[in-house]
Amino acid sequence: MFMRNNIITFAGLLLLVLTGLSSCEKMVIEEDDNGGQPAVESNANLILKIVADETRGDISDYWKTLNFVVYQGDKKVKAVTQKAGESDYGKVGMTLAQGTYQVMVLAHSSANPTLSNPEKVKFTNDDGFSDTFTGYNASVEVGDQPKTYEIRLTRATSMLRFKTKDVKPARVTRLWFQYRGGSGAVNVLTGYGVDASIQTVVVDVPDSLTGKSLTFDFYTFLREDEGTLSLTVKAFDKGGSLLFFPGMDEKEYAREFNDIKMKRNEITEYSGNFFEGVPADDARPDSTASSFTIIADTAWAGITHYDF
Repeated sequence: MFMRNNIITFAGLLLLVLTGLSSCEKMVIEEDDNGGQPAVESNANLILKIVADETRGDISDYWKTLNFVVYQGDKKVKAVTQKAGESDYGKVGMTLAQGTYQVMVLAHSSANPTLSNPEKVKFTNDDGFSDTFTGYNASVEVGDQPKTYEIRLTRATSMLRFKTKDVKPARVTRLWFQYRGGSGAVNVLTGYGVDASIQTVVVDVPDSLTGKSLTFDFYTFLREDEGTLSLTVKAFDKGGSLLFFPGMDEKEYAREFNDIKMKRNEITEYSGNFFEGVPADDARPDSTASSFTIIADTAWAGITHYDF
């Protein structure tokens, strides 16, 4: 995740709970089975390499985690997880029995998702929901001689960028966001979200951002090419008490934003006054505030601006 100016970075700041799962359903996180072995085995007969369009810079600067998973029919045969900074990042070599397999690759900066079913990959978001790319090959032939397959990655996420045009007051130390309408699970075969989820994000806002406008990026998987999100925002002081600002519900001390239009693989930028309407010291248009930085992939398909 790459942000500029006063965009809040998620790493170390947010506690995110994915509550879209039914109450009787338990998330099972499946660990990789590479057991600390080298990513490229010495006698590998299957070598997988990721490919991203218009790659710029080091992929380890963009994705913290890569999951390589091999299936045969309904069975998960092997899974290897790589972390940014490891040798051969973006390339794995496996030794498999001869046959036909299916391969899935995930590129993200979240906690490891479920890996048993490529048609329903669920993220727990313990490390923050992130920009996610996926790749899939339905027919990989493995023989007695090494063979290399390139897996092309494409973006599966859409982004809601929430921006305040006014500045953060000193008494605000935490913001609570909940967005609905997207999905926390993706079908890697189609690139679409699977089921409706409620995603909750709590962000601690440091004192260093007092007097500055704020920007937050939220990711989700849309279930269709176009959709809408609903967003609820609350503000808290240091003692954990809710704060009231104009536009909030007087009973809930929350502000609701409904029917935010979203498109698959695009950014929707949603901006306006949220706090007390005090503009930033430098009220000139920020030439970088509505831009986005892509380090190792194609640019977002588009960006749409709305004011609230």
